[in-house]
Amino acid sequence: MRELISHSRWISSLRDVKISALLALLLFVFVVINASIYLLAKTPETAQAQNTPATSQTVKAETTEAQVTTATEASTAAATPQPAATQPAPAPTPPPAPKPAPAYDRVSIPSLGMSSRYVTVGLTATNAIDVHASLAGWWNGSAQPGNPGAVFLDGHNPGVFSKLPNIQAGAQISITKASGETFTYTVVHTETVQLLGINMRQALSTYGGAAEGLNLMTCVGAYNPKTGTTDQRFIVYAVRS
Repeated sequence: MRELISHSRWISSLRDVKISALLALLLFVFVVINASIYLLAKTPETAQAQNTPATSQTVKAETTEAQVTTATEASTAAATPQPAATQPAPAPTPPPAPKPAPAYDRVSIPSLGMSSRYVTVGLTATNAIDVHASLAGWWNGSAQPGNPGAVFLDGHNPGVFSKLPNIQAGAQISITKASGETFTYTVVHTETVQLLGINMRQALSTYGGAAEGLNLMTCVGAYNPKTGTTDQRFIVYAVRS
């Protein structure tokens, strides 16, 4: 009887152990399942948390790389010499216009190949008509070219009037003023007179009573050292053409 009771107790104890083991197993399974669910729920957040810094670092890296590239390009552009802007070639400066030759009063005798500037002369201390050293001289007591009366010019021989004694009747003589006006005269008479017997009133008058005339006079003959001049004068009479 005791053995039967002991056996029953052992079976009852074994049954309790099995139930406890089953409960423990169920509890273990429950815990494992809950842990698995927790891990599964946590994994995306963890992955996202882990991936977020990497993504941020990637963006930062890309931004930094872009900035470095931009800075490098800017530096290269600054260092590269740029071609200078092409400027239009300046218009050539025209050479200065040549200054016109000074205008002077001139007397010309084409048949003698003679042309000379003439200047104004007056009287000497001895009341004689002065003579310029190298140019023809217009006596300021005579008529102006283009005006009634005789224009009187004198000049040295040898000198500006060296060829004058060779002039012939009919030759043309031109007076050109600095203003550009030209007056033409035709030779009608020539004569050689002694210095001591010269008629200056006649030499300063128009030939034959012409309205306008031109008279020219120069030295000819033998030189007299006592007087410092020659003993004769050659006079040309011309009238306005």
